Amino acid sequence: MRRLVATLLLLAQLAGSSAAWAVPTGLAGRWLAPTTGGPAELLVERGGLGFYFRLTVAGRTVFDARFAPTARPGVLEAAATGLFSILGSGRTAANPLEGEELVWAREAVDELVVSRLAIAQGRPVIERVRVAPLAERLQLRVERLEGERMVSELEIELVRTAR
Repeated sequence: MRRLVATLLLLAQLAGSSAAWAVPTGLAGRWLAPTTGGPAELLVERGGLGFYFRLTVAGRTVFDARFAPTARPGVLEAAATGLFSILGSGRTAANPLEGEELVWAREAVDELVVSRLAIAQGRPVIERVRVAPLAERLQLRVERLEGERMVSELEIELVRTAR
C-alpha cells in the first residue's frame, strides 16, 4: 500500500510540473546540414514529459537517447530503455566509475545542452552538444574535453526538413 501511495504522489508531482519538461520551443523536428565528412542530422521528438534526441554526423551516431525529468528543474537524464523501461523502478543512474556512460540534458538560457561523461583509461571523456534556435535554423556545436578545456569539434547551422 505504501508503494502505491508513493507512486501516486510521484505521478502527481510529475503531472504538476509537465510544462517544465517540454522540448525548448522550436527544437522539435528533423534538422539537416552538410559537413565536409557527410551530412549531420538531428532528430528531436517530444515524448511524455521528456524528449528523444539523436544526432548523427557523417554516419556516426554522436548521441541517441531518450530523456526524462529529474528532481532538478531544467535537468533531464537518459531514460531507461528496453527491459529497464518495461520493468520501471529497478534502474539506478549510470556510474562512469563502473564503465557506464552518464548522459544528461539541461535547459540553459536559449539553448539545450546534451552531455555525456565516461571514464576511459582512467581519464574523463566528456562530449557535449549545444543546440540553440537561430531564426528559422538551429545552431549546433559539438564539443569534447581536451586536457582541461572544452574544444569545439563542429559548429554548424541546421535547417528543418520534412520527416
